[in-house]
Amino acid sequence: MIDVSVSAGVATVEVADFAPLSRFDADFGWELRDTVVALADDDLVKVIHLRATGPDFAPEVTGPVSASAPPSARWRRVFAGAKGLYQSLCFAKKAVVTEVAGSCTGAGSMLVLCSHLTVAADDARFGSPFLALPESNFVLAALTMRLNRAKAWAVTEELLGADRAQEAGLINDVVSRAALPAAAARLAADVAEMPLDGVAMTTMLRQAVLDAHGVGREFDLAPHYAMSARAVGSG
Repeated sequence: MIDVSVSAGVATVEVADFAPLSRFDADFGWELRDTVVALADDDLVKVIHLRATGPDFAPEVTGPVSASAPPSARWRRVFAGAKGLYQSLCFAKKAVVTEVAGSCTGAGSMLVLCSHLTVAADDARFGSPFLALPESNFVLAALTMRLNRAKAWAVTEELLGADRAQEAGLINDVVSRAALPAAAARLAADVAEMPLDGVAMTTMLRQAVLDAHGVGREFDLAPHYAMSARAVGSG
C-alpha cells in the first residue's frame, strides 16, 4: 500500500518498504510509477519524498520472485520501459529525495541512484543492484559515484555502510536513525523553497546531462541484459 501526503510543496510517498520492486512485483511497480508521474505533473508539488515506514528501506529478497520476473513483457513495461518506473523517476520534472534507514538492497539502491538527493541513517547499508536487477543502470551509477567506485560496487556483494556511501557520492548526508525523519523532511522543505520554475529548470539541466552520457540508452538495454542473464542462468 502506498500512502501520499502533500504539504508546502512536498509530496511524501510512504510504503512499508520497497522490497516488492526487487521481487518484480508489477502491481506495486505500476502503482509507484503512476504515483510518481501524477506528482511530477502536479503544479502544487516541487519535491517527491520517498520513505519507508518499516525498519529497512529495501531489505534483501530471499524468497521466490513474482511470476512477472524478467524477461516477461509485463516486466519490460513496468521496470524497463521508457515510461516505466525507473525512467519516470530518474527523469521526473520534480526533485526526488530519498530517506534511507537500515538495509537498502536491489531496487532500493536503484531508487537512490534515480533520486536527486538522499539522506541516510547511520545504520543504513547499501547493496549493489547490478547482480540481480537487469534494469540497473551502470551509467547512472558511474555518474553518481565516479567510475572506479561504481565498478567496485557493481562486481562485489559488499554492502556499503552509510559513511562509505557518502564518501563515494551515492548519498548526501548521514544522521542518526532517530534524527532521520526530521532531517529528510528538512532537506525536502529546503528544496521546496525554490520557485517551481527553478525546480523545473534544475531538473531539466540534470536530464540534459543524463541524456548526453547515455543514461536513457542504458535503461533501454535492460531487456537485453535480462535475456542474457536468463540464458546464463539456464545454461
